[in-house]
Amino acid sequence: MDQTALSSDSVLEMLLKTNRPPTDQEKAIIRESMGPAQAKLEVVETQISDTIAHIQALKAQVERAETKLQRLHEEEAVILESFADHRRVSSPFRNIPEDVLREICIACVADDIPKLYYRARTASPYVLAQICSGLRNIALTTPRIWASMRVQLGGFDCDNPAGYDREYSILARRAIKWFGRAGKLALTVCIEDVRSAYANFEGADSGSIILFDALLSYSTRWEELRFNSNCTVACTPMLRIAALTAVDVPLLRSVSIHLDFLLSDPVFHDSKFLTIPSLKRVTLKVNTVQIVAFDWANLTSVTLHGATPQHPSLSTGAIASILQQTRSLVFCDIAVGWNHSEHYHSTISLPLLKTLILKEHVSNINSSGAPSILDLIVTPLLQIFRICGTFLDLSLSDFLKRSPLIRKLSLPYSKEDTSLLDMMKLLRQCPSLAILSLWPTKWRRIHEADGFLRAFVEEGDSGVLCPRLQTFDFAGNVNYTPQTLRLFLESKHGEIDMPNVLPWKRVLISTREIKATETRQQILDLVSEKNAAGLDVQVICS
Repeated sequence: MDQTALSSDSVLEMLLKTNRPPTDQEKAIIRESMGPAQAKLEVVETQISDTIAHIQALKAQVERAETKLQRLHEEEAVILESFADHRRVSSPFRNIPEDVLREICIACVADDIPKLYYRARTASPYVLAQICSGLRNIALTTPRIWASMRVQLGGFDCDNPAGYDREYSILARRAIKWFGRAGKLALTVCIEDVRSAYANFEGADSGSIILFDALLSYSTRWEELRFNSNCTVACTPMLRIAALTAVDVPLLRSVSIHLDFLLSDPVFHDSKFLTIPSLKRVTLKVNTVQIVAFDWANLTSVTLHGATPQHPSLSTGAIASILQQTRSLVFCDIAVGWNHSEHYHSTISLPLLKTLILKEHVSNINSSGAPSILDLIVTPLLQIFRICGTFLDLSLSDFLKRSPLIRKLSLPYSKEDTSLLDMMKLLRQCPSLAILSLWPTKWRRIHEADGFLRAFVEEGDSGVLCPRLQTFDFAGNVNYTPQTLRLFLESKHGEIDMPNVLPWKRVLISTREIKATETRQQILDLVSEKNAAGLDVQVICS
């Protein structure tokens, strides 16, 4: 058979029947018949190969890009962290040492006892702990800011005893956690009973005992206790406080009792709690001192006031009797009221007293010429003396003569035109005076103050007034010239020769009655000049 006459189809059919490999001639026939398709196949294969190669190249580029992106992300993170470090380093807050931050936290709660709330954590220690993570750690690990607490009995908006119990239980748990952060420090506890004065305490007491028990569990660490109540009957917390002994409160040094109403049962009258040996400081705000009985001879600090604005003071006779029982009194703050029927003449000797704050009220008689408890008091070591409230034209001269060491004095001056002249006579009795604060009882009257101010820097028959005076706070409607103020400020600073006279440290004076614009401006310019020179001078402009 002529092989050249064979078609590729015939060759393939024969090969399939004989099941043998093709000869070279048969291969050539098949190749020749499939030429065009093979060419297309090779082209397609080439395109596929090129596409795959391109895809592989793209993948390699993507991998390189992803690697570079990851490297850039890492570099960015390093830069951001370094930038944050730089910001922390440059932040004033971050630069404050930890011990300083602790002192700041302590100062934030020092002015007032922080209150434990039921529905919100707005007490100062919690607020400090919410500022930032760093300050939170400092606040939670500073025991002193957790060593005082004020709690309130009553005031919850509940209609059933179960509600009271639940809320008091929450407060009790918080109180335990609060004092737990105080470590082993001595504690200050303030309990405010704001329940109705005529409440039915058989039901109202049940919840409060839960909280009171939590506080009482720390009684061996109580250093100061304040108890305020507006109730006319003895509630359970009051009774349990009165029953405490020296074993229960071995550290107790200060007690404050504020009772708005006269109790039908004076629970503190025979209480051993008020006579424990460690007790040194007492504050009473009551309508009568007959409901309490302290060991007065053991006390170093006594504050005696009336309970309410309607009863701001206590009987002078009662206070005088108490003061006569003291032996170690160093601090005394009293609000007394003379009654026309009282006649008390025994001397009150307070040989160790350093601070006396007096508010004297006269009832049923004219204040002019009224007797004063100062007529009875002898305090040779007194250093700080302040009269509060209305000026009663008291005869202070003899008292100041008996107290020659007074270095800090705060007095009102009366509405009379001669009041500043009278004040000069009084101040002559204070040779050691370093700090003086004067304020008027009547703000409408204008006082001419040139002669008064000049007395502090010009030598009279008795020399310069108060030569050791360095801090002066002079309030009221006073009128003076710029020349007088300049002399007053400059004479004690070496610009005018005044030996044995101490320089000013701080001066606060009113300009409210300086009406002339030019005069007022001269005074303000003078004050600015002295402030620039380093003298602390302030003016009250309105």
